[in-house]
This record gives sequence, C-alpha cells and structure tokens, in this order.
Amino acid sequence: MRKTWVAVACLIGVMVSVLFSGTAGAKLQNSPNVTITVYDTDASGVPTHIGSDDYNGSGFAVYNSLKDPNTGTSLFQGIKLFLDLWGQSTRTLYINADDPLPGSPTGPAPGKDWENVEFYSACYDSSQGMILLQNLTTSSGNCRVGVDFYASGQKYKLDMGPVLPAPGPATGWAYIQCNSVSASKCVNWMITPNLSGPNPTVANLYLFTQHGLTYVGQYHNTYRISFTNP
Repeated sequence: MRKTWVAVACLIGVMVSVLFSGTAGAKLQNSPNVTITVYDTDASGVPTHIGSDDYNGSGFAVYNSLKDPNTGTSLFQGIKLFLDLWGQSTRTLYINADDPLPGSPTGPAPGKDWENVEFYSACYDSSQGMILLQNLTTSSGNCRVGVDFYASGQKYKLDMGPVLPAPGPATGWAYIQCNSVSASKCVNWMITPNLSGPNPTVANLYLFTQHGLTYVGQYHNTYRISFTNP
C-alpha cells in the first residue's frame, strides 16, 4: 500500500510540473518571438541575485530563441514566461541563492549556470488564477518568479510569489509593470521584486528529490528582467 501511495504522489508531482512548465516545443510554438533582457543590477545599480551572462551586452544580456539557438524564450499560452537554457553550455544565467535569512543554511555557491536552468514568471488574479499577461496593461504586484538550476551536483528551485510550488513559509511576491501597450494589449513588461508587499525579496529554496520538492530555507532574491512579445 505504501508503495502505491508513493507512486501516486510521484505521478501527481510530475503532472503538476508539466502543467506549469509544459514541454520546450509546446512553449515555443505558443510564442514565436519573445525577447527577454536580464539586467545585472537593480535600477539604482545594486547587483541583483539573478543576473545575465553579459553574452551580448555589458551589465545585461538579451535572450531570444529565434536569434540564438542556445536559448529557449516563450510566453506559454500567454500566461507564463519561460527562459530555458537546457542542452548547451554557451548561454548561462547568473544565480545567487546564497543570501540566507537568519536560521537558513548556506545555499549553493553563486555562479553562471546553464544545466537544468529554467526561469519562469506569471501573475495571478484575486482567486490565484493565472492571468493573460497581454491584458496586464498597468501593473500587478501579485506575481511569481522562480528559477530551477543545477549546482554542486543537485537540482534546486528558488521560488517566490503568492502561490508556492511546495510546502514552505510565505515568501515575497514579484511585481510586473507594463511598459508599452499596442492595440490595447501590453507588449513590453518589466519584472522586479514587489517591495510593497509582504516579505519583500524573500524566496524559498527547494531541493529536487525522488519524493518531490524538499524545502531548504529562505533566501533573499532580487532581479530586474524585461521581456517583449513580439
């Protein structure tokens, strides 16, 4: 009986992961031309916990799957932004998940990662249902940001938002601002931490295990990321 319940739990975990992440091919088909710009500092010049590889810029980098086959950029079904860097080592994302809150252990060493890297973001309505980002023509502080990555021989998830991927304490939220509107739809957005919401800049770190996600601790997480579609 125990083995049956373990198998069911694993299947549910896989289904939830697929529902949020989808497959790389399906994601790309939903948005043929999404450009993501990752900055290395916030607007005041302070280094952020998520940064770029400076591959095609200084202090920032641009990721676009149509222009660079080493990247996968997509706006899946119009509601979930993804940046995937699987299957190559040319393009990376700087990830610092080693800024713990008191009581949390030391995190994985900061660095520029590519293996298993998937950055994602979405916004939610008052019922915690994901919304179409093109309909976000002003701004929302009820948003989520996360990144999966591989470090020190293990796979991690750093996640913050009103909806958690697994049990853990409450985190901060993300803020998405619409920068440009065309034909009554937003086509350019900026993602930053929600500094006016609860637990600003606080994210949960999880470890991927054979039994699902295991909570590790809480860490500060900052970022400044823009994206356009098209």
